[in-house]
Amino acid sequence: MSMNADNHDRDALGPFFDAARGTAPAPSEDMLARVLADAERIRTTPRQPRSSRPLTARLRDLLGGWPAIAGLTTAALTGLWIGAVLPNTVPGAETPEYLVDITPEMAFDLIGRDE
Repeated sequence: MSMNADNHDRDALGPFFDAARGTAPAPSEDMLARVLADAERIRTTPRQPRSSRPLTARLRDLLGGWPAIAGLTTAALTGLWIGAVLPNTVPGAETPEYLVDITPEMAFDLIGRDE
């Protein structure tokens, strides 16, 4: 479709858009009554009482029960162990070849080349 045809379509539809803008839609009385009745019903409905279960029981159920909590605990303790103990026991961790640098000019120094 060319640009002229698009403008022609817009010009042809202009009176219809103007007429639609001139009249504001108003909700019917029946709809307003239903909305107000629904709002009154919701406003007067009593709230659900808070759960009397302890927080730990709700948290256990939220996480998926004791098997899931056991898995999360195992993963957390393993992460702490790896983070705290393992870096000291990795052979060669103190040498510069073990360290990683992301700058290109240091790349050959890390692998032991002299250029």
